[in-house]
Amino acid sequence: MEKEVSMEKIQPLIDKIKIDIQDGKSEEELFQFLHSLFGKDTQFDEQVVEHLASIPHVKIANVLQKMMHVSSEKKVQKNIRRSLYRLRSKGVVIEKVQSKKEPPILRPLQAEHPKGFVNGYDFSWNRFLLLVIPHAGRGLTVVHGLVCDEKGLLNFSGGEISRKEFRGFFEEVQKTSPTPMVAMEPSYVGFLFAQAYQLTLEKKGNLPQDYLRLKSEIEMIRKEYKRPLIYSYVRADEIAGDDRLLERGGDLLKADLFYSWRIEEDQIRPYADEAGEAEESKIVLNQAQKEARFQGIYQKALSELFSGERRVLYKRRLEEMAYLFLKLEREEEARVSVAVALDLEKPLNLIQPNPFLFQLVIKSIFALLAEAYEKKKKEPSLIVKP
Repeated sequence: MEKEVSMEKIQPLIDKIKIDIQDGKSEEELFQFLHSLFGKDTQFDEQVVEHLASIPHVKIANVLQKMMHVSSEKKVQKNIRRSLYRLRSKGVVIEKVQSKKEPPILRPLQAEHPKGFVNGYDFSWNRFLLLVIPHAGRGLTVVHGLVCDEKGLLNFSGGEISRKEFRGFFEEVQKTSPTPMVAMEPSYVGFLFAQAYQLTLEKKGNLPQDYLRLKSEIEMIRKEYKRPLIYSYVRADEIAGDDRLLERGGDLLKADLFYSWRIEEDQIRPYADEAGEAEESKIVLNQAQKEARFQGIYQKALSELFSGERRVLYKRRLEEMAYLFLKLEREEEARVSVAVALDLEKPLNLIQPNPFLFQLVIKSIFALLAEAYEKKKKEPSLIVKP
């Protein structure tokens, strides 16, 4: 008996389509998105077209019609016809499905669709963006760069290469990337490039010449996004206020993708020094008093570092990481990341602090203390042994 594809894979896709329809996405955009996912797993294709019938909308009917013409799998076509029947029974007006015609022997070259890729943040808050723009009958225009959400566009390169050259290049990128590279809508990658470019202008930084040369290629692909891409896949109103998810926020820092996350040394150093002095204080304190003193240092750090724009900055970082988790099929961590990010929209609460930020402060302080301890251990002793 064939094993069905898990609904954990299907449902986020159906939810995204619903959100895209609400956001006014065109039939062509919906079709291109679905078409990019099809042809790899017939069982997956069958179940997707079957569950699309749960969305009684004329755009879905028209997209299914298009899928009928591009799919060569009889089982998939059968499920499409079944879904069209179900949509018709729900009152959706559907034009008669025409029989699939055999393609002509001589066909014009069909241009592939652009592709985008991105990784997570490194220890300096940089991310690697990659856009692949194919040309019919030619090679690929490949553009890539390092961007920082506080500095802008750090470096950028691009040019036309063959598909074979790109495969070797992409394998090398995957090997050297500090976090996994995942596929991302090219229009959003273009949007991130454009944001970094604008930030560089605002910071009066040096613009890479290659970006100016290839800026028009990016502008043709990018779209404006009012909110981070993760909200095309999950609904904020279903996650906001979920205390169960929020309470798990501190555990995110144990995940491999957050391994390098620390507050910058120049920002956290004063609080680490204060914690070090408290630890080495000659004043005799019991454990409860010492713990209270440390709690005071943590709250002071939270209050002074995250009362304004930095909280907004971390909110966006968590939303971007949520997308990475989702693409790696780590949906629960994606939802926790979104829950933490949405909580950062609220004013800072020192009595019940955001669990992620609280643990981030502790991690950053103790990382510096550990480094200081190791450095001190390596210093030569002034005591002369007999």
